Amino acid sequence: MILFGFRNIWLFLLIFGQTSGISYNQPKLCANATWNQTAMTFATSITIGTGPLGLFVDRNNSVYVADEANGRIQVWFNGSTTLTGTYSGGLYAPYSVFVTDNGDVYVDNGYAYYRVDKWGQNSTSSVPAMYTCAQCSSLFVDINNMLYCVMTTYHQVVSKSLDTRLNVWNIVAGTGTAGSTSVTLYNPWGIFVDINLNLYVADTSNNRIQKFASGQLNGTTIATGSIVLSGPTSVILDADGYIFITDDWSHRLIGSGPNGFRCIAACSGSAGSSSSQLYYPHTMSFDSYGNIFVTDATNNRVQKFLLLPDSCNRTTTVTTIATVTSMNDTQSVSLTTITPGISSTTAPYLNPISYNIPKFTAYTTWSSNGITLADSTLVGTYPYGIFVDNNNTVYVSEYSLNRVQVWRECSSTPTRNISGNLNTPCSVFVTSNGDIYVDNGYANSRVDKWALNATNSTVAMNVKSTCYGLFIDINNNIYCTPLNYHQVNMKSLNSNSNIWTIAAGTGCAGSTSNTLHDPRGIFVDTDLNLYVADCTNNRVQKFLSQQVNGITLAGTGATGTISLSCPTGIALDADNYVFIADYFNNRIVGSGPNGFRCVLGCSTVASSASNQLYYPSSLNFDSYGNMFVADRYNNRIQKFYITSNIYAVTTNQPNLCPSTTWYTNAITFANSSIAGTNVYGVFVGLDNTVYVANQQINKIIVWYEGSTNPDKIISGSLSTPYGLFVTPLGDIYVDNGLNNGRVDKFSFNSSISNSVMSVPYMCPGIFVDIGNNLYCAAYTSHQVVKKWLNDGVLTSTIVAGTGTAGSTATTLNAPVGIFVDAEINLYVADRNNNRIQMFSVGQFTGITVAGASVPGTITLNQPNSITLDGNGYLFIVDTLNSRIIGSGPYGFRCLFGCTTTTGSAPSQLNTPGTLRFDSYGNLFVADTFNSRVQKFILTSNSCSISYNQPTFCYNALWYSNASTFAPSTTIGTLPYGIFINGINTVYVPNRVSNTILSWPQWSTTYTSNSYSNLNNSYSLFMSMTGDIYIDNGYLYGRVDKYIFNTSNRVTVMNVNGSCYGLFIDINNTLYCSLKNLHQVVKLLLNTGST
Repeated sequence: MILFGFRNIWLFLLIFGQTSGISYNQPKLCANATWNQTAMTFATSITIGTGPLGLFVDRNNSVYVADEANGRIQVWFNGSTTLTGTYSGGLYAPYSVFVTDNGDVYVDNGYAYYRVDKWGQNSTSSVPAMYTCAQCSSLFVDINNMLYCVMTTYHQVVSKSLDTRLNVWNIVAGTGTAGSTSVTLYNPWGIFVDINLNLYVADTSNNRIQKFASGQLNGTTIATGSIVLSGPTSVILDADGYIFITDDWSHRLIGSGPNGFRCIAACSGSAGSSSSQLYYPHTMSFDSYGNIFVTDATNNRVQKFLLLPDSCNRTTTVTTIATVTSMNDTQSVSLTTITPGISSTTAPYLNPISYNIPKFTAYTTWSSNGITLADSTLVGTYPYGIFVDNNNTVYVSEYSLNRVQVWRECSSTPTRNISGNLNTPCSVFVTSNGDIYVDNGYANSRVDKWALNATNSTVAMNVKSTCYGLFIDINNNIYCTPLNYHQVNMKSLNSNSNIWTIAAGTGCAGSTSNTLHDPRGIFVDTDLNLYVADCTNNRVQKFLSQQVNGITLAGTGATGTISLSCPTGIALDADNYVFIADYFNNRIVGSGPNGFRCVLGCSTVASSASNQLYYPSSLNFDSYGNMFVADRYNNRIQKFYITSNIYAVTTNQPNLCPSTTWYTNAITFANSSIAGTNVYGVFVGLDNTVYVANQQINKIIVWYEGSTNPDKIISGSLSTPYGLFVTPLGDIYVDNGLNNGRVDKFSFNSSISNSVMSVPYMCPGIFVDIGNNLYCAAYTSHQVVKKWLNDGVLTSTIVAGTGTAGSTATTLNAPVGIFVDAEINLYVADRNNNRIQMFSVGQFTGITVAGASVPGTITLNQPNSITLDGNGYLFIVDTLNSRIIGSGPYGFRCLFGCTTTTGSAPSQLNTPGTLRFDSYGNLFVADTFNSRVQKFILTSNSCSISYNQPTFCYNALWYSNASTFAPSTTIGTLPYGIFINGINTVYVPNRVSNTILSWPQWSTTYTSNSYSNLNNSYSLFMSMTGDIYIDNGYLYGRVDKYIFNTSNRVTVMNVNGSCYGLFIDINNTLYCSLKNLHQVVKLLLNTGST
């Protein structure tokens, strides 16, 4: 009954019409089409590994094969017989592959990661497209852009729309339990969806092909006459809707036509490896000529059966096995006439959406200072519920005044109030037709309804207690969270019955997946999934439609999200990201593609300032994305304006690899005659325009990308400018604090400045974040301050430091450089404390991420500047050491000036001030006491190898007299192995002491690394992730892996002797050269075997 009801809902919401083109081939075949019984071997185990299952041929005749054994998709483009491409990276044992007409490649990645991955056309990396419970034995994308997955072990087929980012799928066939009825499946495998949205399923263990008419859960078994199927695993259709089947357990291919079903290839039915035989064939696909490709799994090959060109002209006697009158509703449709282009129409919801679900970016922010829409003189004390409809009318349930008040858009005074027998109403909801539903459960045990413009109410629902949350879904069901009953109740408003059902919770307080404890706010999305603010459990639960077990989205039990303390209000945006009123933390948190973050009240201190909250109970958006919050214990309704920024970053943050290198000899971009003496401020815009603050002439010098001479000089009332920052829109913010106590702004292409921020002294560090907040490192005040640039106020607020010099977690001492990442975390170069501090958004307690003797980082001497790359790794100007430091997955390393000796040579620096990346990864450094700007050119940014492969000219020479890097007193006698990683760290096994010695780049001092049970190691290799693989075959017969920066040992390969050489290729295959056995052995590291 539940499944039947769900299907009715699905049918009601179905979108009719075609929105995607067909990417697969459905050739027009004649009744007696025949294929050459001697197949050609298209691919062998050399290219596709063992046991290939998935196969797809697109309309360009590009062939895609899922190489399960090697974790990749192999591609032969545009009819090529030579392998031309590979999709890999993060794949593990892919079963299936499907390619859409726009070139997007969908790959099963369910074995280990429970998802389907998507490679966009020409993309080198994948993104998750769908999350599943198991491997997808087959994939399909229909003309409405629905992605289907066959979860064989769950005996069902599920689908999800690719037009939404909602990671929720619907069951379209099967119940999840193995069976042979019309509604059940048993180990289904292959699927096909025709243009009429009929679903065909190869129901493997039931030995049948099931057809599910569009939107139906009851399948019809396709009659195959005297052809008895045995474990069918693949089903496809031709242009006339006739069916072709891979009959796996009978090792043959079956086809149909107007004369019924027949065997078309490998018809002996016996397994074999000859060209006329198959051995557990799995997936078949047509090319545009009608040739058949099939994965011959146990033979580890792909076979190609050629359509005989003259077979349709022959006079052939055909024995009719079964008469098939119709395979689908359009028997005679030719492939060439299938032209998706019908305008799509959507059946309307029973109850259109009345609330706002705005579209946000990953970086949307709101003004931290709220505007009070209504205070206690209007809303009384402890207002709880708020609702904003899609006309931007605001409704507030006034708890202490026993009424609901209404504000029209832009009105500062209420335009209506609703009362009459209400008693401490907590919640309110308004439908699209203007009906108002109000909680009246505390004393009257009901929810009241005021119809549009009515002066009297009617009872909409009888309840047991106060409804902390009210919601009406698209099917006109009303939901209530009754106080102290630990459940969510639901009732249809289309029925006159007063009976409600439990939508979530058991009625008993608990913290399991099917229980709740004092739930508050609720939200129901258009897929009828229920979201619950589970207050006492400090979590937000999501109950998929008609499911009783919830999924924890945030809070306790959802690792890696955010900590909550009695969440009470909940709202969703257009992408179904969750926003939460975190009641006892006095803040609003939100989610997005980058995870959870605090968005309002981030100090978590309860108070009444405009940037603070005190027990916020509910929140709602208006159509613009502005946020309204019931600030309960401040007795007010606050409105927070959206301050969107379309840019993901405001400064260059190139994606750098662990082994990225730069030329150590810089070129001088600007000398003292242009940049002035003691140059400090330098900035590189997103368009690679370079800006330098010349303190001598008090001007900004500008070079457009590619220029070697200045293109522009900006004058103004500047006095000894230090820091500067240029936004993506081209607005220039310049420190003017030393003598004028302010930060000035030059708007894009303007030569006139205006003051935007008052500061106590100079700002050597200036930053503008994605929320349009301006930051200044107030050097002499030992703090960092900020202000929002969208208001006209010049004053700022403190975001780090106390104003008194100190070295604690909450204090700073002469902060200089600053950087704010996309998650609004603040990084500070805390100069006199010789450290880099990171302040999480809204926090005043810093975490030391580099320097100050923090283990595992690096020693700093008055760092002046900091920036981050695209992966969040730090790059630091270590000023008094006259060097530049970088970090990465292997830790910190020196990049330039690594002798720490000041000088003016191209490889030296003298007390550098600031550094900036351009978009290519080149580094610009203000070499302050050399009075120049230096540019360090990127030389290598390879992310595929962990070792060095320098490019040499044809006549490269090396010194014939070597210098001794390490003597026997250090490395022992008879040293053998050596490895140098991409950042030039040298590793040598000491076979005497059974240790591994390492020297960082430029260092002559080694570190001795002890590993357990090493004996006489000949070789070692470091992977891209920093894991060290060490030969341990002499005594123990194995290769050991030590995870980066740990002493955790894992045996990854068993060997018969010492590995004199070790190597890991780009496919993560480990090789060992066994000298005494005269052989090289290898092992794919992804399999888990040794």
